[in-house]
Parts: sequence; C-alpha cells; structure tokens
Amino acid sequence: MRHFGLNCGRYISIVLFCLVIEFVRASPSPSKRTCDNSKPECLRKTLQKALPNFMKGIPELGVEVLDPFYIDKLEMVLAGGLKIQFLDGHSKGLRKCVVEKARVAHDVIETQFLCNLTIKGKYKSIGRLLMFPINGDGDAAIRCKNLRITQILKMRSVKGFGGTHLEIVNAQTNHSYDGQIQYNLTNLIKGSPETSKILLDFMNQNWHLVAQEFGDPLIDFGVKIILRNVKKLLSKVPMKQLFQTWEPVPPT
Repeated sequence: MRHFGLNCGRYISIVLFCLVIEFVRASPSPSKRTCDNSKPECLRKTLQKALPNFMKGIPELGVEVLDPFYIDKLEMVLAGGLKIQFLDGHSKGLRKCVVEKARVAHDVIETQFLCNLTIKGKYKSIGRLLMFPINGDGDAAIRCKNLRITQILKMRSVKGFGGTHLEIVNAQTNHSYDGQIQYNLTNLIKGSPETSKILLDFMNQNWHLVAQEFGDPLIDFGVKIILRNVKKLLSKVPMKQLFQTWEPVPPT
C-alpha cells in the first residue's frame, strides 16, 4: 500500500529519503567524482545533478519511481478526529526540488531542500476541520509552493557485509511553508455546494493554519517509513561508496 495525505508531509519524507539514497546514486565510485564530496558546495551540486535520475527509480537498490509517485489507498485519523481516506492518488514535483544546502561534519549530515509539489487524488472524509464539520467525497488537488525542508542525520559507522556501513543514530527534521499551499477539494460537504465553497475558501485563506493542523502528524508518519527504508539501504551499501574523504566515526 502506498501513502497519500491531505498535506505535503508524505512527500517531505520522500525528499528526506533521497538525501541519503541519491548520494549513493551520484557517487558510485571515487574515480567518477569530479570534486570533494565532503565540501558543502560539491555535495550540494552532486545531489542536485543526480536528483532527477533518482526520482526515476533505482530497481537495483529497491527504490521505486518517486516522480510521479502513485498512491493506491491511505486511511488516517487526524487532529480533531477527522477521518480521511485517499484513493488513486499521485504526486509530482520531487525531481525539480532545489538543493539549497548540503554539508557533512564528522558524524552529521545536514541538508536543505526547497520543493514545489502537486498532489492529486480521490478522497473521502468525515469529522471536523478546525471549527467546521466535514462530510466529503470528491476530488482533491493540493499544490505546495516553496516547501523548505531541513534534515540533520547523526551517523555512526558499523561493521557489516562488504565492509563498514553507516547507521543512523538520530534524525531531526524541520520544515517551513515559505509559499502558499493551495487546496482544491470538491464536495467537502455532501449535498451542499455553497457551504463546500465557503469552507474551501476558508482553507485557502487560512492555508498556513490548515497546514499546521495536519502537517506534523503526516510528516512524522512519513519520516518513520522513509527512515526505515534508509536504514535498510545503508545496511547494504558500504560507506566507501558514500564519501571520499569523510573521516568515519570509529566502528562499534
């Protein structure tokens, strides 16, 4: 089952996934590197150049196609008891994310991305959105403009198959909505198109409040799934394929 949501949280987490995986894709061997990937600007350019190819999928590493990313079904209970079901959805825009910052400092990897994402699909919902009762069943289109994501991963090296591998010890994620989120959801209240329009207008006029209401639980949900996959990947790819000059943390 793939995952979809009212906000951009799921796709934030996909970007976090690519922060580590894309580096593997971009730097398969020291002989193919054109600069020192331990240097911030080099690392940023490496990630930026490789990002579109990564989004096409990497079957040999078990990475699926992420742009467009297709969603079958997701059921969630969000803040205020709002129940949402999304069906037959997809997202676009990850391959065009801008890598604003990337650096490595001993056992820490820090990255910052700026993304414009579009999410579409069918939805059903019942419950309350802030102060409004909702009983919806229709089409959903959400556009997230200038979504900025910062990820800090604390790493350590461990002995594994094929050599020394990286392991995530701690992950910190911050995000900000630096551009407007536009919502277009039809039939928010069944049988009441006028009230549905009033509610939709409220959502778009107060988009930041709506994003805060639903953003954190969706982001947490997505991050857990993606980091689980990142850990699996790191257990397969030796550290020497990730960095050229980064001094590793002593193996445990």
